[in-house]
Amino acid sequence: LRGVHGTGELNSLMVLKDGEVLAEYYDNCYGPDFRNICWSASKSFTSTAIGFAIQDGLLTLDSKLVDFLDEDMLPETISDTLAGLNVYDLLRMASGLRLDPIGDTGSGRLKNPTRTVLEGGFKFAPGTQYAYNSHNTYFLSVIVTKVTGKLVSEYLQEKLFDKLGIRNYVWEVSAEGYEMGGWGLYITTEGLAKMGQFYLQKGKWNGKQLLNEEWCDQAMGIQIIQKGEIEPENERGCGYGYQMWKNTVGGGARFDGAHGQFVLICPDKNAVIVLTGNTTKPYDAIKYVWSEIYAAI
Repeated sequence: LRGVHGTGELNSLMVLKDGEVLAEYYDNCYGPDFRNICWSASKSFTSTAIGFAIQDGLLTLDSKLVDFLDEDMLPETISDTLAGLNVYDLLRMASGLRLDPIGDTGSGRLKNPTRTVLEGGFKFAPGTQYAYNSHNTYFLSVIVTKVTGKLVSEYLQEKLFDKLGIRNYVWEVSAEGYEMGGWGLYITTEGLAKMGQFYLQKGKWNGKQLLNEEWCDQAMGIQIIQKGEIEPENERGCGYGYQMWKNTVGGGARFDGAHGQFVLICPDKNAVIVLTGNTTKPYDAIKYVWSEIYAAI
């Protein structure tokens, strides 16, 4: 997996089959208790919190972003475009927002990232096309906190993590006091695997339906197509759900983070494959998974 100028580190691997651990590996510098940086795999956790909030009747897919924001988080003038931006288009990366200052929000240099991004305006009308923007997910995190009074991780702890036995994690917080949503989560490989298994079981855990099956199907389904048509050989062109990517193989979906953080949900094998790493060729890693690990299950 290593390029001429780059890295190809595999930090951990866990394979679940029929809910049991089939294989488990950690590099010498890591281990079962190590909290991996998830990068954008964090996004699937945030969308899960949105699913629970909708199930709890706290919002809907059509709820408008501006309705949840304080006055000092909004531009002086609210355009009709901004007024119409809803949860559904944030979930499927179709907001059309122009700015995505991840570094400045993550470092805390932006004291009011919400207002800054919204003042930057739109490059296209919400809902008309796909464009990846991590602040879409940041705004979903803001919404969760506004409707629940809890940070995303606190809400998930109450609704889900306690049931799954997930406790070892941290999530970075912005200068505004909200968890980053689209990045900034650190969690163990087992925690990632349990989340994948939860979606594989369509919201069930120990026989109880915690999150409704319809939401899980929608989250793992195709809500928008990246380039206007499916590219069946392209891991980033097979369609996008609610902060999840469709896989090229097996009809499943995945949590997907930079540098090789993957939770591959494989319903046709009743399996979950988790990788964490630091690679400059992450999609070569997925190709290896399909040809070697997935094929061997």
